[in-house]
Formats: sequence, C-alpha cells, structure tokens
Amino acid sequence: MEFVNRFAHALSELCHQQPPTPLSDPQLVIVSEAASQELNLKPDFIQTELAEITAGQRTLSGMQPVASVYAGHQFGGYSPQLGDGRALLLGEHKTAQGAHWELQLKGSGLTPFSRQGDGKAVLRSTIREFLASEAMAALGIATTRALSLSVGTGLVQRERMENEAMLLRMAPSHIRFGHFEYLYYQQQTQPLKRLIEFCLEHYFAECLSAENPVLAMLEQVVDSTALMIAQWQAEGFCHGVMNTDNMSILGLTIDYGPFGFLDDYQPAHICNHSDYYGRYAYNQQPAVGLWNLQRLAQALSDYVPSAQSEPLWMRYQQRINQHYQQLMLDKLGLTQWHSEDEALLAGLFQLMAEQGVDYQQSLRALAQPLDSLAELFSPAWQPWLKQYHQRCQDNSLNDAQRCASIKQHVPLYVLRNYLAQQAIEQAEQGDFEELHALHQVLLRPYEQQADAERFAAPPPAWGKSLEISCSS
Repeated sequence: MEFVNRFAHALSELCHQQPPTPLSDPQLVIVSEAASQELNLKPDFIQTELAEITAGQRTLSGMQPVASVYAGHQFGGYSPQLGDGRALLLGEHKTAQGAHWELQLKGSGLTPFSRQGDGKAVLRSTIREFLASEAMAALGIATTRALSLSVGTGLVQRERMENEAMLLRMAPSHIRFGHFEYLYYQQQTQPLKRLIEFCLEHYFAECLSAENPVLAMLEQVVDSTALMIAQWQAEGFCHGVMNTDNMSILGLTIDYGPFGFLDDYQPAHICNHSDYYGRYAYNQQPAVGLWNLQRLAQALSDYVPSAQSEPLWMRYQQRINQHYQQLMLDKLGLTQWHSEDEALLAGLFQLMAEQGVDYQQSLRALAQPLDSLAELFSPAWQPWLKQYHQRCQDNSLNDAQRCASIKQHVPLYVLRNYLAQQAIEQAEQGDFEELHALHQVLLRPYEQQADAERFAAPPPAWGKSLEISCSS
C-alpha cells in the first residue's frame, strides 16, 4: 500500500504525531469486504497486515500516525479545544485508480486531546459504528466507512467494565467544521488560509476558477450537507450529536455514537440519552444542520462576507426540501411532486404519530396493490388511504411499478437499536455469529433475504426503550 500524509504535512499546527497504543491479545472480529475492495486489498493482506494495523500493533511504511486538534460548538456552546481524543489518522492510501482514502484508528489510546477520557474504545461502540457505517453506505447515504474491527482482552471502565476494541475507519477526508473554527477563534490566520487552500486543492478543485473560490466551496458544503440531512430524515435516521465538530466538510455522516433509526414514528424522538433538552431530536436535525453551516460560515467570514453567505441559507432550505420531497415521493411510489403532496405527507406523518406505528414498516406496507390496501390497514387509515388512492390515479407509474418503486426505496432491514444490542451482547460473550449475520443482511436492505425474517421484525417493547448515550 502506498501512503501519503498530505493533511499532516500541510497542517502540522493541527497535528500531534504519536504511535497507537496496541490492544492486548487482539482478535480481528470483522472486515468490510466492500470497503476493502475500495482499497484493492488482497485476502492474505487482510488476515495478516490489516489485522495487526487494526489492533494498533503495526504501522506500514509511509504511515505517519497523528491526532488532530479541532474545536466545535457542542450542544450550542463553543468548546475552544477538542480533537482526536481516542483516534489517530494513520495516513492516506492512494489507490492504483488515483483515489485517496484516509485510514483512521479509533480507540488507539490517549492523545493530548483526550481531556478527561482514556483514549480507548469499547466493543459495544465499535460494533455500533461498524454496523452503522455499513448500513448507511448500503442505503446510499454519504458516510465514513468502517474497514475492520478488533477486540482485545484489556478492560475499560464505562458505565461498567467492558472489553477494549479498535475500529479502523476510512474516508476521503476527516476534516470537520471544527477544524476551521479552531483556527478562526485562535486567530491563526495563516494556518486557516492554508487549511482553506488545502481543501480547495484536494476536495473542491472545481471551485478554484470561481470569482470567490471560498464562497463556491461553502456553497458545495451547503449542498452536500442538505442532501445528507434530507436522506437522514427520509430514512428515519437520528444522529444524536450534531455538534459542529461532528460535521464533515465533505457532507459525510461521521462519528456514530448515540445514533438510532426510528421504530415507532415520533417526530420529536431523542436518540441520545444525554440530550436532555432535545436539541438534536429527529425533527430538529434540518434546523441544526443550518445552524452548524452558519458557524462554519463565521469561521470563513474573512473570505466570505456575510452579505455573500446570507443567500446560502435560503439555498440550504430549498435544497433540503427538494431532496426530501423526491425521496419521499420515491417511498410512496410517486414520480412528480404535486402541490397537494405536502398535505398528503403531513397527513401520513400525523396518522403515523397518532397511531404509534412503525415508520419503515408502514411505508413498506404500501407496496401492495391499491385495491388491497384498505384490508391491510386499520379503520383510522381509511381516509388517508382514499386520498393516496386518488393521488395514485395521477401518476406515471402503473400499480405494479408503484409497488416495485416502494420496495426499491423503503428498506426492509434497518439497523434498529435492538438488533445492534443483540449482536453486541453475543459479541461480548465471544460469539460474533449474530454480528456477521446482521452485517450481511444490512448490505442488501431492500431485498428480501432467506432466513432473515427476524431482522425485519418490529422491535420488542424492551427494544424501543433502550437508552443510548454518548459513551455508546
């Protein structure tokens, strides 16, 4: 593997170089075949070098492990110094096709940015991030990728003693809004200029020819963030900790902690047990995305005056609405947005909330012939089903095509918290069979799979009340 270290070399002020702290008696638990194919990894490499890298036991020639410092607004308040408290950027692999993938270890030990933390990750949290990364990628949502996961025999104190683990994740870049905020509020004008130039050169090269390249870059960040969050909303995904330090400059879903997919449709659902005031509730995510983009714009304000950035906020709202409308049309088997569709969707969501029904399963149930829908739903649904039936008369898809479209856009399998919890509990006993089975099912979320009925089942009562915190 060929490694370069463009970020560490260009932005040394943001980096602290150090080796990872290896796991004790490590075991390679799981590898993403799809992610490994992006890197053109061979099977023998995966079982030898990759296993050692994922355990923090080895770095390859050219790797330069660094922890990065950044800042961020956390739950609305500014934290002037955060950073990779339990992560190390190992290096950037350049593939034969010319793609660049940063490899980052998570759970790799104390860094100068660990604050009160121990620099460790546990099996529970690494399993959740591995599965979430894979599930989101399969749903077509931009995300960091999980390459591999290892567990060690060392114990870590969280709410209880848990096994240490490491996750090796990958992304074109791990640069966050918080990197810009750190340099801006520290008044490090030259490093901030170099960070901007670095991003323009490597990730937004098409913006260099614009009249104001930084404005053009910010516009692209607005667009990619709007698409990502529209997809979150359509899929019923709750991030849980939308701090600005958890926002990717490339519009990637990053830092899976107390995330969750909706079970029963509750628009104000809070997936993070630590979010006492519901700042990051499901229905608040679009507004928080806008607020976070405005914090990024402030960090870029020496290059983009507020008069130029102000129109981007209307652009964000337009983009997120456009994406969301199309995504929901697809889930209803409709092809073109009509003026009455806003009321149709509002009525659907109100009905879901009042009836306390499962979000995904309610949408998936619409993938049946129109004439049979009345028999499948309760009496409370009948007025809305009549509206839907009438709306489908003015649709370019016939009934069979409508059903097929819904099945292609509403997943049968989602990463429900209780499914992850079951896999975690077995893994903590040394049995990884359920983890592997769930992983394979999530790779094909729309396709009915043999012997996978349990993964499509609604959650039991205990599964709906799981409390997920930032330590998860």
